[in-house]
This record gives sequence, C-alpha cells and structure tokens, in this order.
Amino acid sequence: MSKFGKYFLLVTGFVLLATFAGIPGAVINVHANDCGCSLASLKGTYAWRRTGMNKSMGGPVAEMGLDVFNGDGKRGVTRSTGTSYPQSYDWTNVPWPNGSYTVDSDCTGSLFNASGTKFSNIIVLDGGKRFSLMSFEPDKVVTGEGIRLEEKD
Repeated sequence: MSKFGKYFLLVTGFVLLATFAGIPGAVINVHANDCGCSLASLKGTYAWRRTGMNKSMGGPVAEMGLDVFNGDGKRGVTRSTGTSYPQSYDWTNVPWPNGSYTVDSDCTGSLFNASGTKFSNIIVLDGGKRFSLMSFEPDKVVTGEGIRLEEKD
C-alpha cells in the first residue's frame, strides 16, 4: 500500500471514530440547544421581503415592507407594498399593533396576525439583527427575510 493510501485510511478511520464515538469537540451541534434567544431578540424596525406562490390564483407573490417588533411579543406591519397575482397594491399603512410573535430559546418562533392566527415560522439570526421566515397562509406559500434597520428603545 502506498504512503498516501495509509494516510487516507488513517484519516478516514479517525473521522469515523470521532463521529461515532462522541469525542468532545469532534462533533458539531447543528441545532443550538441554548443560544439565548427570547422575545427581546427581535426588537426594532425591520425591512423585510417575501416571495413565493399564490396557490389559489396560480401566480407569483412578491412583497416588501417595514415591520416593528416591540421586544415583548407585540408587532405591527407599519408599511408594505407588493403583488399577489393578479393583484398589486401600493404602499399601505397598517395600524399598530398588528399581531404578535414568539421566540423560543433555540431562536425559532412564530408570527401571528391581529386575530391570533399563526401564519409564519421564523428563525432569529445574528442575535436578532436578521430573521428568516416561511409563511403557510391558506392561499400563499412564501419565504422571506428581514433585517433590522434600527433597534427600538
């Protein structure tokens, strides 16, 4: 066996051993169990965009806007614009508050509309500077992202 072959087998064996034997530091946790997220992680004004498909109309969805997260579970879409085939709408102001949100310690959470119906799941990223979401409204399947513009006092 060549020298390369011996090193290859040695490295491969070590990787397998580290993976299955649970050597500390050798296995990376993909899902953080306690990364310290809470309602306060989302606090401030966020610019967001969502894209996807309107199932009932058979066309694309594209939306963007500003959303305020209060840091205590209250939220409001303050301004938005978009299109959901075949209709479009210009900038629209929505009164505050316009829903609520949850954030679990593993940085996952949910968004609820003003009537309390859950419409999106979120992941809080970068300590609350950003979020990623997936909506599952009855007529839309969309994904989106938001980035904090300013933190609320």
